[in-house]
Amino acid sequence: MGNVSVMTDSVACLPREMAGEMNIRVIPSANIMFGGRSYIDGETITPSEAYELIRKDPDSFVTSAITPAYVMDAYRDLSATSGEILFITIASALSAVFKTASTAAELFRTESPDTTVRVVDSRACGSTQGLVVLAAARAAAEGRSLDEVASIVGQVRQKTGGLMMLDTLRYIYRTGRMSKVASRIASIFNIRPINRVSDEGTIEMVDRARKRIDGLSRMLSLIGKEAGTRDLHFMLTHADAPEMAEGFTELLRQEYNCLSLVVSDYSPVMGYGSGPGALFIGFHPELDLSVQTDM
Repeated sequence: MGNVSVMTDSVACLPREMAGEMNIRVIPSANIMFGGRSYIDGETITPSEAYELIRKDPDSFVTSAITPAYVMDAYRDLSATSGEILFITIASALSAVFKTASTAAELFRTESPDTTVRVVDSRACGSTQGLVVLAAARAAAEGRSLDEVASIVGQVRQKTGGLMMLDTLRYIYRTGRMSKVASRIASIFNIRPINRVSDEGTIEMVDRARKRIDGLSRMLSLIGKEAGTRDLHFMLTHADAPEMAEGFTELLRQEYNCLSLVVSDYSPVMGYGSGPGALFIGFHPELDLSVQTDM
């Protein structure tokens, strides 16, 4: 086991058991509030339970940012066994987690000057972020230095793509991209947008479909165009749609040589805007990370 401890937030959508096995500390990307109660994403509420609340009353499902104090508690826990911490966050273009984690790192530096905390913007979310974090954890387990692991994050992110298909536009108004009335009208026509994660960590629409099977087919094609190879590592996350995810994994196995395939839940912290039924696929080829890049 290496000396670098890897952290991430819950939008990386890592399965809890896998995160534990790979010594990845996961903290919530945000707090969830509903009906006067507060929940911790992935700890005091499951994704399925959260999506049921979204279906029940989406306007009552809200999130609030975690505080620097909460992040500092995680730093303290990790510093008991590690002198170096790497926190890989959801894209700063999508969330305040990077800013909060950086503020906490500055405060913690005064409290614990012997501990080095580095915060890295993954410029990603969901499955794309998850694949980057997994690569970093493997590098840390190999005994790589903090600089080397941080460099690997950048290398892997450059090669990792991400596509998402929404199953409905009913909930998209929660993101501010469309009015509530317009989103309801669009959902009637069964418009399913296909989005990609840009190099800057933003979300942009690249295609659309009316039928679900057509959307899945277009995603399969887009993966090949972006990756340029049929040999790929995959991470598939779903917004309370396990049967759809199972069907898509079969399509992936038929179309590509799946070097690895992780399936998990899409965090409701992001899913409250995409809505139930969304699929997010992250992918990258086999990577040669033997060359160490100076920071």
